[in-house]
Amino acid sequence: MKNDKIGEIIQERRVYLNLTQKDVAEMAGTTFKSISEIELGIRNPTLDTLNRILEVLGLALSVHIKTMH
Repeated sequence: MKNDKIGEIIQERRVYLNLTQKDVAEMAGTTFKSISEIELGIRNPTLDTLNRILEVLGLALSVHIKTMH
């Protein structure tokens, strides 16, 4: 998934929950600037940071492994 799509999902959920970027940043233990840049698709969060943000938003990351034939 591309960074801009991840950011779009995060932003949509944040707005749905009526949270500010600052709220999410504080609850996820990161900075407002990081949340802003992730939502804009210009920052690639670490897996740890992404998981903390998703947890705050009530979302989860899932990985699907494709088999090659």
